[in-house]
Amino acid sequence: MKKIVEIKNLKKTFCKGDICVANGINLDIYEGEILTILGKSGSGKTSFLRMLAGLENPDSGEVLIDENLVFSNSINVEPKNRKVAIVFQNYALIPHFNVSSNILFGSNASKEELEDILLKTKLKGHETKYPHELSGGQQQRVALARALINKPKILLLDEPLSNIDTELRNILRAELKKTLKELKITSLFITHDKEDAFYLSDRIAIMDGGNILQVGFSKEIYQNPKDIYCANFLGKINHIENNIYARPEDIIISSNGKYEAEFLESIFYGNFYEVIAKYEDKNIIIYSKDDIFTQDNIIKFDLNINNVIYL
Repeated sequence: MKKIVEIKNLKKTFCKGDICVANGINLDIYEGEILTILGKSGSGKTSFLRMLAGLENPDSGEVLIDENLVFSNSINVEPKNRKVAIVFQNYALIPHFNVSSNILFGSNASKEELEDILLKTKLKGHETKYPHELSGGQQQRVALARALINKPKILLLDEPLSNIDTELRNILRAELKKTLKELKITSLFITHDKEDAFYLSDRIAIMDGGNILQVGFSKEIYQNPKDIYCANFLGKINHIENNIYARPEDIIISSNGKYEAEFLESIFYGNFYEVIAKYEDKNIIIYSKDDIFTQDNIIKFDLNINNVIYL
């Protein structure tokens, strides 16, 4: 599969406080995929996006887009010439511009190209509407259309689903993935939210302290995290013994179980119970379809041996 983006040994440190936001990053993004950079605030993910776009200069390293060198020690291509487009967190639509004017803002696209992108983003018939007359999903598609009308090689999405209530977020997330896949757009998605990352991504890159800690398909890195930081960042995990860890869903309560723990409490979440128990000197979390009834507050459990994590 063709590489659309190649990042080679990218480094960046802000002098103020010696904050490292890129510590020798190496990363490839392939044609048609959605790659997510997942990390907490301050991990370096937004700075990485800005360096890729040309809005911030790395200290060293190389950036190639569609096999063209756009940054090195001797080359620094301007953002407008990098074939990159960005969708920001709040979409940045101009309130007194209608849909067509928002899409064409800063573009030299023809009328035919506008018609084409209106059809592709399902905005045909909404051309004369203003942002306040559109649904959240339609506003998102306008922002995408504006980003895509100049035919970028890579679309950068900077936490576009943050600060949105849960119900609308789920709708917009589904629409976003559907649109990106239908249009076969190579995309880099930046987020701190693991649910967004799991839902949208083909691959996920976990970032912390300017380092890419692990890259892989969603299921792969969830079931086989590289270290305890990655394991905890992707979801709850229990330390059983020595180097053996298990996700809550991979602990099986059984009257004949090998392990024995003290039952502490059971919390109902609608479609499952979260059982908290004390095993040896630590609390563990178990997901169960049924409520737990115990004698003497003791529960026994086994592990799903196929999904045990060794760290």
